Amino acid sequence: MSEIRTALGNGCMAHANPYTCGVQATGNPAPTGEPGGSPSASGPAPETLLVALMRLVRLVKRGNDAPIEPALHYVLHTVACSGPTRLSDLAGQVQLDVSTVSRHVRALETSGYLGRVTDPDDRRAALVSVTEVGNRVLEEAAARRRARIDAVLSQWPADDVHTLERLLDQLAKDLEAETSTPPGP
Repeated sequence: MSEIRTALGNGCMAHANPYTCGVQATGNPAPTGEPGGSPSASGPAPETLLVALMRLVRLVKRGNDAPIEPALHYVLHTVACSGPTRLSDLAGQVQLDVSTVSRHVRALETSGYLGRVTDPDDRRAALVSVTEVGNRVLEEAAARRRARIDAVLSQWPADDVHTLERLLDQLAKDLEAETSTPPGP
């Protein structure tokens, strides 16, 4: 259960990023079966699993009554995980345009959640880092998410929780390995 709490709480797990998803639900029922579209008894198709995971993410986000919007929370969380970082590096980490990240960082600075310092390695550049207030916002949001997840999972049999944890972790590891492998011919 700690892996699930970390993924949905304040841990820094790249595969558990609750704010990005490149898949959009089409509204059409997803086919079941193996790759290639052949129906099989092997279980739901990847699309069905992705829709379920996206639904889970939406439900977790819905209960987040943080004082900042999810996009800003994501940027703040990323800076907290990576430590002081340049805007260009942050843009790469969150996979957004530098101009968008710059606007988000400006809003977070105005709210007192991020601060800037001169990069000691390059005086022309600045580093953004999380302030004490920003850390408190992240900790409070993580505590709320953990409480929601704990309330639900406490009603489950321990074996089911461990199975869910193990399978989600395995799926994440396999996807990470697959995405780090160069595509075939």
